Amino acid sequence: MRLTRRPSRWWLSLLLAGILTTAACGSSGPRQDQGPESPTTYEAQAFVLDDPGRDPVMCLGSIADSLPPQCDGISLVGWDWDSVEGEETAGGSTWGSFHLVGTYDGTTFTVLEAGPPKPPDASGGDPVDAACAEPDGGWTSRDLSKAGAGDVRDLMRAMEDEPDFAGLWIDYVAEPVGEGTVEPGGIIANVVFTGDLERHTAQIRERWGGPLCVVQHERTYAELRRIQRELGDGAASELGLEMTWSSVDIQGNVVELGVVVADEAARAAVDARYGVGSVELQPHLEPVS
Repeated sequence: MRLTRRPSRWWLSLLLAGILTTAACGSSGPRQDQGPESPTTYEAQAFVLDDPGRDPVMCLGSIADSLPPQCDGISLVGWDWDSVEGEETAGGSTWGSFHLVGTYDGTTFTVLEAGPPKPPDASGGDPVDAACAEPDGGWTSRDLSKAGAGDVRDLMRAMEDEPDFAGLWIDYVAEPVGEGTVEPGGIIANVVFTGDLERHTAQIRERWGGPLCVVQHERTYAELRRIQRELGDGAASELGLEMTWSSVDIQGNVVELGVVVADEAARAAVDARYGVGSVELQPHLEPVS
């Protein structure tokens, strides 16, 4: 499991859309060697794990939620527990989350500065919003007998067989409190296709009586999944990237690809292969301005 989790309101969207997140711990591709003459200085929000019998590592990809935690990653040079605070220890292992600054030679990360992690994004995570503006008169239902969570699942199963299906996610008329059940009519179904929206809207209305938003995207869900699988099966390595995880973002109509480093040449190579906007690189190490 990844330490970073989406907000709880994603649970049904993930169930419906079948978004798969793939973790790859540090060995999916060639490492980007910065060269000895002018090394780039990077910064990272890092989970550091120090196990007996190996160097401390900056974890990449998945982190096992155990005690102590387990992960693979980049070996750290110059790491000093005495220079930081907030670590935990169990079973001979020590770990903690920190903000690191240093250089990366393609194999190891040399720590120049270490301190507490930066505060999380004030937005609280990726928003899951309706793709359409609220209609005049608000979000209303045509038939409450076909406007519940089970009806959304049935709708998903029916629409995913359409060749131009690009995804489905949900928003709410009113934000649920805690993990309570959403009453019929409280779910906004967002359904996305690449083709004839008028025809698909008529199809949907035969099955779904709740609030509805139907929009058009450029890439089908099947195409995004194909790109995701191809990257995980070796294409990321061919493009000079060290992949750490991947996911399909149906709302953004893009494949998100976690990598160690992403320079302009790598971004250009990804765009050339899959088209501009198809893959969003999310580097673990960011150059310090």
